[in-house]
Amino acid sequence: MIAGRRRHLLRLVRRVVGPIALGGTLLASSALAHMMPAQQGTLNLLGPSVFAALSLPVSAFRGVDDNGDGRLSQVELTAHLVALQAQLGRRVRFFNATREGRLDLVMPMVEPDERDSTSLAGSTHVLVLMKSTFDAAPEALRMEADAFGTAANERQLTLKATRGPDAEAIVLTPARRTHRFFRGPWEVLGDYTRLGVTHILGGTDHLLFLLTIIVAAAGWRYWLGVLTSFTVAHSLTLSLSLLGIVRVPAATVEPLIAASIVLMALLNLREGHAVVRWRRMAVVFACGLLHGLGFASALSDMGVSGRTRFASLVGFNVGIELGQAVFLGALLVIGVVARSAGPGWWTRSQTVWPRAMSWTAAGLGTIWFVQRMALSAAASGVPR
Repeated sequence: MIAGRRRHLLRLVRRVVGPIALGGTLLASSALAHMMPAQQGTLNLLGPSVFAALSLPVSAFRGVDDNGDGRLSQVELTAHLVALQAQLGRRVRFFNATREGRLDLVMPMVEPDERDSTSLAGSTHVLVLMKSTFDAAPEALRMEADAFGTAANERQLTLKATRGPDAEAIVLTPARRTHRFFRGPWEVLGDYTRLGVTHILGGTDHLLFLLTIIVAAAGWRYWLGVLTSFTVAHSLTLSLSLLGIVRVPAATVEPLIAASIVLMALLNLREGHAVVRWRRMAVVFACGLLHGLGFASALSDMGVSGRTRFASLVGFNVGIELGQAVFLGALLVIGVVARSAGPGWWTRSQTVWPRAMSWTAAGLGTIWFVQRMALSAAASGVPR
């Protein structure tokens, strides 16, 4: 008798408390979505469910902006609600490892123009509430998103995920559309080591700068000195920037990185092989500080959570050093091949080629500097 009453009471609690909890979560998400900045979102893991509140650009969705004004009005939303929900279901997905969750809720909404609260023209962004449910609490939550806009400032989505006391902030871009949340430190270390290698080997400006300091003189003492100076400098500013102690906008850093290439190339052309090692190390150190800020900007774009920040920083730094070692090794192989090709090739590799490379670096650096200054000026003129 008592057991029967207890089961009846538990069923009643589940029927009453469950909807209240769900309603409270959605109301909280709705209030959050109401204040959500453009291209940002939150994920909240509660038991087997993931609740998401996202602000996504209208230009990311096809066939919903009838008048082509770049905004979604309430009339347009009502007319294309089913189609928009279908697109959201395909382009924002949640997985537990490889198993996709069941999409229980997709609720898009629009607000008046965020720059004019009296306007009824519609919003440039769609506010979306979503709920995805798994059979059990996801241990390897992964998100895939392909809802990026067409404008240059609509190409990233900043997310903050919470699971009890744990929180993680990440950035998704068209080049990085998926992320697995709440990984262990060793997984993060390995991932960011690979990212560091990829970033340095894919960073033409960083490689060109390394080339200008390597071809300036020969000898392992010189190379060890300048590469150590560069490593210490960029590691310092990368760490300080990631810890929030130093903050310099990418619009300022990127032109200066191009300028550092021009500076080193001109020093090579002026000094030739009469390089004063200690003076060159000081110049490389100063330039390395700038490159570290560039690395920090790239790392911030990839997204770093507080709980794995140290592993991310160490892994990314290690990856950068490994990438530099690969690049230096490739140059040494080329040097060995040139030396074995005969005295004429070896003589040119010590005299003509360094000057040719320095002139090339100076020209490319100047072009990049002008381009980046123009982009910075254009970005500063865009109203926010």
